[in-house]
Amino acid sequence: MRTSIRALALLLLFLLELAVLVIGARWGWALEAGLPLRLLSAVAVPLLLAALWGVYGSPKARITLPLPAKYGFQAAWFVAGGAMLAALAGPLLGGALVAAWAATAALVRATNRPT
Repeated sequence: MRTSIRALALLLLFLLELAVLVIGARWGWALEAGLPLRLLSAVAVPLLLAALWGVYGSPKARITLPLPAKYGFQAAWFVAGGAMLAALAGPLLGGALVAAWAATAALVRATNRPT
């Protein structure tokens, strides 16, 4: 049972990561600027977020951070996603994204402990 809960939580974390990338693209597109800058931002923001995640935040990150620093990076990454969502759709949804990440990350860590 613990394994299936952990697998479901990991899937949810992955979907939340993808959501932050989509939110970044939408946020870039919503900037009040000319079409070329909006298009560039809609592409560049998720690419930058993905690059940062790949280097520092992912389980197979290129740079291995100590666990507290890695958790801090992941928290900052999702808070940034929540802030972009709050700018697009209001603070309630932005806060809900961050809360969903925090609860899911806690569940993943709790199910990783041996009984």
